[in-house]
Amino acid sequence: MVNLCGLLALLVMLLASCLGISVPGADVPVPPDDAPSDPGVGMFRNPLTIESVDVLVLESDPMQVSLTVTGYHDGCEYPVTIEQRREGNEVFVDIYREMPVDVICPMIAVSYTASIPLEGSFESGTYTIHVNDFVQTVSL
Repeated sequence: MVNLCGLLALLVMLLASCLGISVPGADVPVPPDDAPSDPGVGMFRNPLTIESVDVLVLESDPMQVSLTVTGYHDGCEYPVTIEQRREGNEVFVDIYREMPVDVICPMIAVSYTASIPLEGSFESGTYTIHVNDFVQTVSL
């Protein structure tokens, strides 16, 4: 059997909130003034889907390398961030967008192409290049 008093109380609070009437004991909690206001709070890194990576060795001394990356992301309009690091003969390139956790994006694929010069110089050898989840080994 349904608790009629509880159901009635819920209905009154719902109606009061729709009409903008304050009901004692039904206040919405407010975050304290000292709550963190970092722009990164409530955000997440959304990596792009990488379909191909072409490695281009530039004619220079010392040897320079550039990547042509193609892929896609969802329909949200957020800036793309590219970060790279190198550990020995492994190169890591992270391509992502920082987005709010509660964002709802259109379910369309937006193509992405970028030319990314890799930092530093390269010597002859075999290198493994990681671009998000895409991995490619090349001999320079």
